[in-house]
Parts: sequence; structure tokens; C-alpha cells
Amino acid sequence: MAPFNKRQIGYIKAIADVGGHSTYSHRTLNASDNLDGLTAAATHDGRGKYAMVTIGNHPKVYGEGDGNSLNSYGSSWFHSIPVYNIPINTDETAVDESQRVTPECYLESVHARMRLIQQLDVTSDEDSHQEYRILVFRHKERQCSDERFAENFSNPVFDLFLGGNNFKVGPMGYRQKANLNDGVNDYVMHSSTINDVQSLMTCMTNKEDYVFMKDVRFYLGKEYGGKHIYEDTFHWDHADPIATEAEDLTHNDSNNKNYTWFIFLLCTNNARTGAADFPYVRFDTTTHVTSG
Repeated sequence: MAPFNKRQIGYIKAIADVGGHSTYSHRTLNASDNLDGLTAAATHDGRGKYAMVTIGNHPKVYGEGDGNSLNSYGSSWFHSIPVYNIPINTDETAVDESQRVTPECYLESVHARMRLIQQLDVTSDEDSHQEYRILVFRHKERQCSDERFAENFSNPVFDLFLGGNNFKVGPMGYRQKANLNDGVNDYVMHSSTINDVQSLMTCMTNKEDYVFMKDVRFYLGKEYGGKHIYEDTFHWDHADPIATEAEDLTHNDSNNKNYTWFIFLLCTNNARTGAADFPYVRFDTTTHVTSG
């Protein structure tokens, strides 16, 4: 059966008298006026640095090894914005704009704004201008922070890209080809011969496993006309009926949709020596939910 379109959903909500309470939950990541960079991981003596941000809580993914152990991959450079955490408050006289009033609700949309600033007050030439790559993507199958609702546990830090040797690679390593006898995809920690920073800047994305919303490269700094700010917006227009007692709306049996989106940020100073300076990056998000 084909999913309902927005007009049909609006009609159903009107007939059922659903949507009396509107929730607009605002969250931020790195909301600071001191312009400190996000915590990032380094590669190639620091000449490249990267960070991952998830829209939603960290999904359970496979770690290094034979793929039998799951973790939330909560490394310091793996950030999350819990946009789907909307608690229930059944007291309609006390409920606020960040809460819903019933387990049954509609996840209307998620909107995110990103502001990236290349520092202007650097003291070294290698940090005065840098190259960036940003990717926004999700897995084709459902991923979730609660493994009961997940179909897939792929880890993009090992298989986001396609390496030149026909392996799937990422900033932390690569994924070995499946063993036909047991179907195991081993994740192996990185080797600089297959995932160096220059390769990650240009190599093809793994469209066999992931769906990509954005893949953009750009330069910032005094050598590029003084441009030092990059801004972008991301919008997910869901309009999905959901019923769950859990605070996290993605913990539901209402649909089989993958709500976990990743934003991967990579920068390099393209210098022979000296570490790259990971920029200040701020996210502001608004989640719109109707209930009641």
C-alpha cells in the first residue's frame, strides 16, 4: 500500500481531531560565543580532521572486528543532536512547547541550520586557509539507537566511501569483503594507504549502502577572497503518524522509516607539516510535532 500524501494525512487528522497541541522543540550543538571548534579526530599527523554529527541519537553500529558486537559509537568526535526526544506530558494545563500530550502524534518536520566559521585570528599560515568536504546521508535500511527497531548496523566511519581497491572505506578504516561462508563484514582499523585525507576529499561515496542528501566541497580563508563563513540549512518534511510511549519518537513500530541522518565534516590544511584547525561549527534544530 502506498503511503498517504500530505493532503490525505491532513484530512485524517482533521476527522480524528488530532493535532490540538503543537510542539516546537529547539536544540543546539556547540552554542558558544567563544567560537571553539567541535571536538574532532585527526588523521595524517593532524593535517586532516573530521567529525560526525547525527540527527537523532547515536544509532547502534558495529565496531572494529568481526561485526558481532554493537555499540553507540559515542567517541568525543561523534556528536549527536537528540531532535526526536519529545517527552509526554498528559497534563495539558502544564505541558510546554517541547513536550507532547499523547503517545499518538505526528512528526511533522525537522529543520536544521548550520554555521561553520574558519577562524580569522590564527597565527600560523597553515591554518589561515583550508579545504572542506561536508556530506549529509543516511543508510538505506533502518538504523536506530534501540537495536530492537534497527535493521542495519553499518558504521559509516568504516564504509562511507568507495576506495580505489574496491573496498568500502571510511576515515577510521575499511570493511573487508563478505566471507561467503558466514556473511561477516569485518571492520578493520585504518591504513593510510587506503584512506588518507586527500583520498577522502575526492573519492566516490558508497551509494550501494547509503542515500546522500548533500556532498559539497569548498575552501575558506584569507587566500580565498577573505571568505571565512559557510552556512547551510537542512529540512526533513516527515508528516509521519507515530505512536510510542518512548521519549525518542524513533523507538516505534508505526513505520519502518530510517530517521537517522549523519552529517560528516572533513577539513585539511593541505600542508606538509602542521595540524589543521577544525572550525567552529554550530547547529540549531527545530522539531515540529503535533499531538492531542
